Amino acid sequence: MNIDTISRLDDWRFRNKGRLLLVIATLFWMGLYTYPSLLTPYLEDVGASLTQAGLILGGYGFTQMILRLPLGIWSDFLQKKKVFVIAGLASALISVLGLMLTQEIFLIFIFRALGGVAAAFWVQMSALYMNYNVENSTAAVSHLGLVNSGGTIIATFIGGQVIARLGYQSGFGLGAIFAGMGLVLCFFLPEDKLAPNEEVATAKSVLEGLKLSIKNQGLIWGSIFAAVSQFLTYSSAQGFVPQYASNHGVSASQISIMVTINTIARFIAIVLVSRILLRYFRPKQILLVSMLINAFLLFAIPLAQSYMSLVIIMFLLGLVSATQMTYFMDAATSHMPAERRSTAVGFYQAAYGIGMVAGPTLTGAIADVSTLSSAFLVAGFIGLLAVGLMAWKLPDRAAIQS
Repeated sequence: MNIDTISRLDDWRFRNKGRLLLVIATLFWMGLYTYPSLLTPYLEDVGASLTQAGLILGGYGFTQMILRLPLGIWSDFLQKKKVFVIAGLASALISVLGLMLTQEIFLIFIFRALGGVAAAFWVQMSALYMNYNVENSTAAVSHLGLVNSGGTIIATFIGGQVIARLGYQSGFGLGAIFAGMGLVLCFFLPEDKLAPNEEVATAKSVLEGLKLSIKNQGLIWGSIFAAVSQFLTYSSAQGFVPQYASNHGVSASQISIMVTINTIARFIAIVLVSRILLRYFRPKQILLVSMLINAFLLFAIPLAQSYMSLVIIMFLLGLVSATQMTYFMDAATSHMPAERRSTAVGFYQAAYGIGMVAGPTLTGAIADVSTLSSAFLVAGFIGLLAVGLMAWKLPDRAAIQS
């Protein structure tokens, strides 16, 4: 390959780095989401109790909770993010390959938790893309949300149909193909050209960045309520609603369609929040109403008498959960300087990881000693308590920005 060809390739990489990263991000989420829509029925098939299923689902959030903040700080310290993106795709690939090759409960827990390790690297992928688009951070957040939703929509539907027809191992194998493709593309991705900052690259300055994050009221309260939102989501739509549907005779193919509709609703909500709702309502108003609706939808799950009623509930759950998370992400990160953004994103995502752990773990434990219906009711009451606390404590956007 001659010098001119190499020069043109480098020029193409830098001119299209944002688009390339979005393709990689899409494949990343496709690799992780070919199978979760049917994970709880699968765990029942291999002999796991609901408590064990909750722990396995929670393991995905636990590794994110403990890794996202340290990875964010480390990334800011090194001022390098591409290597973390590569590590994320590699972890996703190993995770789905491991799930494809074992049916032992403990190993399923380990490989599902490794999927959480992969998802933890979303911090760096997000921060890298935001550095590419530092002039318009709100648009960058929307782009990231769209590829997250787009990748999960495609993977959930295709993966569910593959599993329904060819079995669970085929769904895991499909995820490995997507993750492998993303991993290959990572090596064509240029590092962001954020200028090295000697002040950032010291342990003292990293601690100062962490202190700056902790002092930001929007980050703190946005993270707390994002954790509640994730608790509700991973108790229900991303947790045990598929198992509830399976218990009531819904087929694997129908469950995958139901979860796909939930993900499509999340996609729609991202567009509505960024382009329509924020033109007419304050973010706090949107969040209070959406959290209230979320709580009542959890109360409605045990009342569902048909597949179509579950589909409607899942669609509405997708709308309200994505509405909440879009605003929380923007509030937590958009007002941090570029060289501190990985730390802020890491803090935020580590905090909401608490909800991803607590939601399925508590729901599974309650369901084992009582019923899934009782577990959904408990989650609904937690949502109602969060509404009251949000009305009292959550700052308006103007306060957050200050």
